[in-house]
Amino acid sequence: MQRKFRYVTVDQALRDFMKAVKLKLSYENLPIYEAYGRVLANDLTATKDIPKYDMSHFDGYAIRAGDTALATVNNPVSFRVVGRTRPGGRLARKVGPREACYVTTGAYLPEDTDTVVSVEAATAVAEDVIEVRRKIQPGEHVIPQGKDVKKGETVLEKGHALRAQDIGFLAALGISQVKVVKKPIVAILSVGDELTDRFDEVGKTFSSHALIFSKLVGEEGGVPIYLGIAPDDKSKIQSKIRNGLKKADMILTIAGVSKGDKDYVPATIETMGKPGIIVRGIDIRPGRASGAGIINGRPIIMLPGLIQSALVCFYVFALPLIRLMSGLSSSNLWTIIKARMAERLVFTEFIPFKKVTFVRVVRTPMGIVARPFTGESALLGIVVKSNGFIITPENRTMIEEGEEVDVHLLPTPLPYDFLRE
Repeated sequence: MQRKFRYVTVDQALRDFMKAVKLKLSYENLPIYEAYGRVLANDLTATKDIPKYDMSHFDGYAIRAGDTALATVNNPVSFRVVGRTRPGGRLARKVGPREACYVTTGAYLPEDTDTVVSVEAATAVAEDVIEVRRKIQPGEHVIPQGKDVKKGETVLEKGHALRAQDIGFLAALGISQVKVVKKPIVAILSVGDELTDRFDEVGKTFSSHALIFSKLVGEEGGVPIYLGIAPDDKSKIQSKIRNGLKKADMILTIAGVSKGDKDYVPATIETMGKPGIIVRGIDIRPGRASGAGIINGRPIIMLPGLIQSALVCFYVFALPLIRLMSGLSSSNLWTIIKARMAERLVFTEFIPFKKVTFVRVVRTPMGIVARPFTGESALLGIVVKSNGFIITPENRTMIEEGEEVDVHLLPTPLPYDFLRE
């Protein structure tokens, strides 16, 4: 029997769905050159000190600080320069009393030296002879061994997504390979007799929604695979979904989920495995026809066909699940900023529901403002013009001009552009 619509709160829907999902992560070992953006499967511990030895922070001369105890302008202390070192090299001999070794920035201090006299503070008085005219403290211009990281220290924790600086740090530690969480494979299926994947097919609508969600899946850490288009036919929808179940960790269907005569997706899912549909209907607009279920352990999320509704469903169900399946936390999904409403916003329908309004955030002389876009949830142009959205609580009928709101910034591969009109 097909599960009927029952509008539940977004929070309850997500709890019910996540409770039913039996999350099991998979892992793989990757060279660090391929691990950018990937999520660590375990803690990483430093196998050595960095720096490995005391290191010079400036170009200068490594000496024994005690030799300068009586040095003054009128009583300079002379040192004989017995060698030179650069990063990666070591002086083959110890540095004795009143001896110095020229060191460049990043060079290790020779044995028996404990401080560095900068080039500016040393006076050359003869070939390989310098004078120091003030008392030098131990450790001046020296980065001690292990200052950056100590052997045995946890440097990166499980669940951390590797950034560019992390990759370089791992290389410095001599770690060439890391264990990471495998990216979840997300299959995407478009449903509808009217759809085509050909730009030149007359009388059909190009399946653009699948392209949008493919990019969003990739942007959020998943690997999208496209199952193509299923016509409004139960057996063909079922065949496509079965194909997806063989290839993917999770399936997104697009359209065919409402109450129309040809909305076959929910009924098809109910016949394909247990537990079937978990959620069908949430109290948010757009997006109220959203649904989610599980077929034999594989999560399946039913996106409505109207683009704004589909995006809301993706953000409610798919985004947190993709993050969890990637090894990340599902908390802090959004960058949220404060803004003032640029104009009054009035709601006349679905008052008991949460309301999502797409907005464009811009910086003005009066501060950051949010300019709302309203219109039918089928309008893609509204989303294109937007860089964020706001969520209005249930039973509110109005947001006043100038009222402060929380704007959830939409994901973007580039820096946020609200600094300009």
